[in-house]
Amino acid sequence: MFVVIMGAGRVGYLVAKMLEAEGHDVTIIEMNKERAKELSLLINGLVIEGDATDQKTLEEANIKQADAFAALTGRDDANLLACILAKHLNPKVTTILRVSNPKNKEVFERVEDLKRYFDFVISPEEIAANYIFRSIVTPGFDRVLFPKEGAEIVQFKIDENSEVAEKVVKDLGLPKDSLIVAIYDEKGNLVIPSGDTKLPKKGQIVIFAKNNALKEIKSLIEKKKNE
Repeated sequence: MFVVIMGAGRVGYLVAKMLEAEGHDVTIIEMNKERAKELSLLINGLVIEGDATDQKTLEEANIKQADAFAALTGRDDANLLACILAKHLNPKVTTILRVSNPKNKEVFERVEDLKRYFDFVISPEEIAANYIFRSIVTPGFDRVLFPKEGAEIVQFKIDENSEVAEKVVKDLGLPKDSLIVAIYDEKGNLVIPSGDTKLPKKGQIVIFAKNNALKEIKSLIEKKKNE
């Protein structure tokens, strides 16, 4: 996959490094001369000093051959304009719009004439705020958030002292709005469970649940024998 990234701040740089680590081709467009020069030494792909809201700059980055375009600067208006221009130059490109102001995100998602120009709207600030909020309210989870759905994927470790160790899934008494989606034994072997699956003596459990069920799940899974 060939990806063009607008903005080489912390978000843009990390995304570029992750993509390259997976074998994808990356081009970064960065307005700041010194930052562009620095990035050219840190990533394998092409780094262009320029403005991605300029058609010539996008063409120089080969936007017409790109599979995806990610506008990841901290400037919502510039990100939006760049996505519109990228989609105009390459209607098949997948566009990812970063929005720093959550209010702007709501506007962009509601206006039908704008929605056709971007495929995904992401607000790292909103995601981070949700993560911190959930960590304060229900601490102690390894978690993946689904903010819109009010749900999370959480992971628990179990061992021979866990009350649930070696129990059958259907006998655990999990609360409503929760589901065990994966079980790993101590060797890392994965099982997609059914109700008749027996939990290992030691390993990990991955549960998909609504937020309102998390406290009960945590109490149930982390309970030790003889407590």
